[in-house]
Amino acid sequence: MDKETLEKLLDGQPASIRGQGVLLYNGAAKCAQEYQSAPTAANLRDWEAAQAALAKFAARISDAAAIEEEDKPLRNIAAVLDYLKALDWKVTQTSLYRHQKEGKIAPRRDGLYVLRDVDKYARTWLKQKSTGKKISEKMEEQQRKKLDLEISILEENKKKLTFANDREAGLYIPKEFMEIELAGRAGVLDAGLKHWVQSRSAEWIRTVGGDTKKVGDLIVLMNHDLDEHINSYASSLSYQVIIDAEEDATGETPETEEESKGEEGEE
Repeated sequence: MDKETLEKLLDGQPASIRGQGVLLYNGAAKCAQEYQSAPTAANLRDWEAAQAALAKFAARISDAAAIEEEDKPLRNIAAVLDYLKALDWKVTQTSLYRHQKEGKIAPRRDGLYVLRDVDKYARTWLKQKSTGKKISEKMEEQQRKKLDLEISILEENKKKLTFANDREAGLYIPKEFMEIELAGRAGVLDAGLKHWVQSRSAEWIRTVGGDTKKVGDLIVLMNHDLDEHINSYASSLSYQVIIDAEEDATGETPETEEESKGEEGEE
């Protein structure tokens, strides 16, 4: 640190602070001269220690000056208004003067407004221009959103836990098993309908006696038989599905028991 920089730093400081600064500066300069005269390791350590002490002193003075500048009181209510507007607070001269009369913001005995008091007043009573809300309202909204999110997460975890428990209890089956079940039932339905037609056709024919005028009776009987078959298919029964590797080579329809009986009766 050069002499000019040190003088600027000590300007306006108490005599004790100025004296300490001059002492540290002179000590660092003396150590530098001694090292230049005799560049030993000991002289180098002394010079570095003196420079470090001077730098620490300068940093402390600079920090104190910055803090004092930040907490510098405002002279009057007009300065308070400018300060609040600069910080994006939603405030007007009318509302500020009204709050002053209501005692929401007040100066010290010397008539100055401390920044800590002004900031506290703003956080308590004013809204921000950017959000249109008070700090407390914004915090409440954020807290509500956080609570809603936590509740949503808890509900989702509850659904997952319930599903896991139900699956473990056997209330759910894997999708591939369901597809196999449906394919099996489709095969049962197809085979059952074919067998139904083969086994009941003779009875249908006997019912109407080849008379086309009895088509209505035929339809009623067929629908009745179909309902019985569908009802049996829809029930929760176990089916054994056997799929032949090859169909009958002749392609002939097997003779049903009803057809055999019908032929015997004609003879």
